[in-house]
Amino acid sequence: MSKERRLKLIKHIQEQRNSTVVAYALSDRRNAEGSISADAVREIYESLCALRPLDKKALDLFICGCGGDTFVPWPLVSMVREMFDLFNVMVPYKALGPATMMALGADTIIMGEKGELGPVDVDIPFPHDARQQNGGEVFTAGAADVNGFFSLLEGLGRVREKQRIDAFLRTTDSFSPLILGRINKTVEQAKSECFKLLESRNRPYRAAANNKIVARLFSDFSSPNQRISRKEARTYGLKHVRQDDALEPVIWELWSLYEEEFRSRDPFYPEDVMEESEEDEVLFQGHKLAYVECTKRTRVHQENVKIRRIRENPPDIQFDPQIVLPSIPTDREEVLWPTIQDWLQRNLPLLIEERMEKFKKSLPTRGYERVHLNKRWADE
Repeated sequence: MSKERRLKLIKHIQEQRNSTVVAYALSDRRNAEGSISADAVREIYESLCALRPLDKKALDLFICGCGGDTFVPWPLVSMVREMFDLFNVMVPYKALGPATMMALGADTIIMGEKGELGPVDVDIPFPHDARQQNGGEVFTAGAADVNGFFSLLEGLGRVREKQRIDAFLRTTDSFSPLILGRINKTVEQAKSECFKLLESRNRPYRAAANNKIVARLFSDFSSPNQRISRKEARTYGLKHVRQDDALEPVIWELWSLYEEEFRSRDPFYPEDVMEESEEDEVLFQGHKLAYVECTKRTRVHQENVKIRRIRENPPDIQFDPQIVLPSIPTDREEVLWPTIQDWLQRNLPLLIEERMEKFKKSLPTRGYERVHLNKRWADE
C-alpha cells in the first residue's frame, strides 16, 4: 500500500508541475542512517532511462538526506543537465551536506515548511589506532573541528605566530598531520565543486554572490548540526529558494511514507538486543537505507548488520572438564587402557569445546562490534 500511495503522489507532483520527478530519499533512522553515495548516480540514471521517452523540459529531484560523499553532487547534477533543460530540487525535510550541494546546482529549490539545508563539512575517519577501546567506533574529524580549534586559540587573546605554530605542532602529536592535510585538500575540493554547481545554473549568480554563498556554507563558525530554514536560506544568498503551498502537504506526505519504510521513529539499538541475549552474534537483516523511485521503477538500498559481542580477556584460563567414562571391565588390563584411550580421543575434544563455550559465555562483556554486510540495491 505504501508503494502504491508513493507512486500516486509522485505522479501527482509531475502533473501539477509538468515535470519528471525522481525521489532520492535516505534513511535518517538513528544508528541506521543512509548515506549519499556514488552508486546512486547510476541508479538515478537508470530510473530516468526507464522513463524514456523523456520530456526534457524539467527534472524535479525529491531529495532528503543527512550526509554522505561530497563528490557525488557534481556528477549527478552534470548528468541531469545533459538530459534536461531545467533542474529543480524539492526539499520536504533534511537535505544536508551533499544534498545541500545538489540544491546549489538547481535552478529552483522548492523547500517545504520543515525543509532544512545545512553547512557543508567534511569528515575524515581517524586511523585504526584512534578508535575507541570499547566497541571499535571510528572517530572522525571535520573541517569545522580543525577550524574551531584555531578559532578558539585566536579567541584566547593575542596570539603570536610562534604560539600558533606551537599549537599546530602539539595538535599533530594527537594524530597524523597527514589527516589535517587530507581534510584541507578535501575541503578545498568540495568548495570547488560548490562553485561549479552554482555556475551550472541556467541563470547563475555573479561571482561575488557565489563567493558569499560558499563562504557562509563553509564558515569557521558553522556547526555541522546547524540547520538553514527556508527564510534563512535567502540570507545565505540562495535567492532561488521557493515555496509551493499547493504541494506542501503532498511532498510532506511522500516523505512521511519513506519514513515509515525506514522506521525513522524507531531508533536502532542492537546492543540492547544483545544485552537480553546469550548469543555472541546476532544478524539483523534487510535494513532499508535509501530509495531511488520514479513512476516506472523503485529501487531500495539495503544492508545486513551483524553485532558481535566482545568479551574481557581473562589473565588465566582454568577449566576442569568433567569426564565420565562408560562401564569398562577392569579385570583385563589389556582392554582397559586401549578402551580409555580410544574414548578420550573421540570425546575429549568435544568436552573441551563444550567447557570452553561455557567459559567464554561466563566472561563479562566489554563492548560490541558492528559489521555491515551485503549492501545492495534491489527492486521493490
